[in-house]
Order: sequence, then C-alpha cells, then structure tokens
Amino acid sequence: MNEEQLQQYVANNSQVETIFMGKSTDYLNGKNKKRQPAKRWNEAMIQRQAEKMYAQVVEDLYNKLHTQVKANRFTPAEKWIKFINENEVLDGLEESMIELEFE
Repeated sequence: MNEEQLQQYVANNSQVETIFMGKSTDYLNGKNKKRQPAKRWNEAMIQRQAEKMYAQVVEDLYNKLHTQVKANRFTPAEKWIKFINENEVLDGLEESMIELEFE
C-alpha cells in the first residue's frame, strides 16, 4: 500500500478527511481574515493549503503505520487493512480529529 492508497482507504472508510478539512478550512479562513486585505488568500488558495495540511496528516499516518505493520509500499493492501482494523486505527484517528484544535 502506498500513501495514495492509504488516503483513499481512509476517505472511503471514515470521516477523518471530512472532519479535518472542515476544521482546517475554518482555521485558515480565520487566519486569513487577520491578513491585510491585499494579502488575503482566495478560496482556492485556502482549499489548496487545507489539502496540503491533510496530505501531511496522511503522510505522518503512513510513516507510523509502515513501521508498525512492518511493511512497505509493495506489501499487499490486505496486510495494511488487517492491521488498521485490528488496531482500530481509523476510530482512533477520527477521535483525534474531533478533538483537534488549531492554534
């Protein structure tokens, strides 16, 4: 499994992406309002920044999982999915996203 496959799996099997994107967009909009009008980002830029932030979350998750699964990007997805399900990774990640606060 590679990062893109992991991201797709997370998106298809949890609310992690939805929760994170909502919170990060709200955070970025609030931060944007504090900028001087000439330096404010448009909605597309805010969306891109939120997507970059989410990509970093997935990358961090991938790096943590690949050491615990003792796998790499060539290891069959079934081994990754089995580990994710047995250890309730998505449930824990959803809870973390719900509690997440940006500063």
